[in-house]
Parts: sequence; C-alpha cells; structure tokens
Amino acid sequence: MKNTTNDTSPYLNIMKASIAAIFAIALGVLINVFNTDESNTTENAFLSSASTFRDHVISSHWQWRVQQPTTMIMLIHYDKAGKEINRKPVRMNHNGWPTAELTDEGCEKVWTGLVASPLNVDGFKVHARYYSDTDDSEDNYWCRYSLSSGAYFDYYPASGKTTDVEF
Repeated sequence: MKNTTNDTSPYLNIMKASIAAIFAIALGVLINVFNTDESNTTENAFLSSASTFRDHVISSHWQWRVQQPTTMIMLIHYDKAGKEINRKPVRMNHNGWPTAELTDEGCEKVWTGLVASPLNVDGFKVHARYYSDTDDSEDNYWCRYSLSSGAYFDYYPASGKTTDVEF
C-alpha cells in the first residue's frame, strides 16, 4: 500500500484565491458597464395617458366655451397624422369642465370620454376612484386615476385641474 500526501504550497493557495478575487472584480465591473437602466414602460405609458387626459380636459373646455351653454360635447380624437380615429360624448359641468356621476363609474366615464380608451395602460388596469370632501357636492369632489404600482394623478372637475403624476 502506497501512502500519498498532497503537498500543497501556500503560494498555490494564494494564487488560486487571487485568481478568484480578480475574476469576481472583473465580473462586477462588467455588470456595471453593461447594465442599462431600463425605465418602467408601464409608468411611461401611464404618464403618456395622463398627458393625453390633461390635453383633452383643456380642449374639451375650449370646445364647451365655443358651444356654450351646453351640458354635453362631442370630443373628436385624432391620430398623429391628423386623421379622426374616434368620437366620444363628454358630459360637461356648469363651469365647462368634463364631469360625470359622483361615483367610481362616473370617474371611469370621464377617463373613457377623454382618453378614448378603456381603463388600461400597457396591459395593466387603471383604477378610477371617486373622492369627496362632502356628500353630493359637485364642487368638492375629485377623481383619482392610479396604477397598482402606486402611480396616480387626480382630476378636479370643478376647476378642471389635473395634478402631475405621483409615484
């Protein structure tokens, strides 16, 4: 029977540890160099929809001012080439801003009338919620449009004010 012993040199162990450390550092540097900061496409699509919402609030107000007094306008939606793509009736309040029933469903109708699309952004549901400081007051309520990720904006029909998207 032959007895063999592995005689490992301390220099060999140090060299192995050095190679492993150099590999780990190089891997970390490569990850940082090639990492691209991907923006959240859902939040970008929500920002775009919020911008469309805000633009159509303003355009519907000016259309109401031309046609006043009226409680309903027909908002025409165009694509980037200027071709008509949709028509939606929009209920207007006495101040000339888009409004609906004082419910969550009313807030949904405001969205669909102004954005001309269902409450979806990038495949995710947009939640429309009705909020009020007092009961049954058309001047003290607002609609909040939000994603489950937490991004939201508010719309105040009494003044036509639309807040910036909060994350």
